[in-house]
Amino acid sequence: MNRLGSKQLTETISSAGSMVLFLIFTVSCLIIISVAASAYGRISENYDDTFNSAAAVRYVTNKLRSCESAEVLQNGDIILYFSGYKTIIYERGGILYERLFPDAAEVTAEGGEAVFHAENYSAELYGNGLISVSASGGGGDLFTAYCRVPDGGHT
Repeated sequence: MNRLGSKQLTETISSAGSMVLFLIFTVSCLIIISVAASAYGRISENYDDTFNSAAAVRYVTNKLRSCESAEVLQNGDIILYFSGYKTIIYERGGILYERLFPDAAEVTAEGGEAVFHAENYSAELYGNGLISVSASGGGGDLFTAYCRVPDGGHT
């Protein structure tokens, strides 16, 4: 009878030990998942900020390279001239917009389609048609690109 009680005690301790190990494993997994989710959230947010600003700069410079001529206005808006149409790229409230117009229409910087989020966007014309396009990301990183316009650019 003593052996039977001893066997039941051993099985109870073994079962309790298994449950404790399973509980430790489960808690460890939950901690690792929460740490990984937090890290992913920070990385994703930083990537989105960086991507939008860098992509906005690349987008505008690619448009500048493909146009026939360009005009940089005093407030940093850019009018691009193509065969049969023209487009304006402008920033309002941290959002970069683009709008197309027929060749004979008057260009206005309103009602465009939102293209990217771009904080502190600016475009400047330097001598000999060199245009600087820059935007900053959420972390304060400044992305700048220089592009030479085919016709030399004008203001």
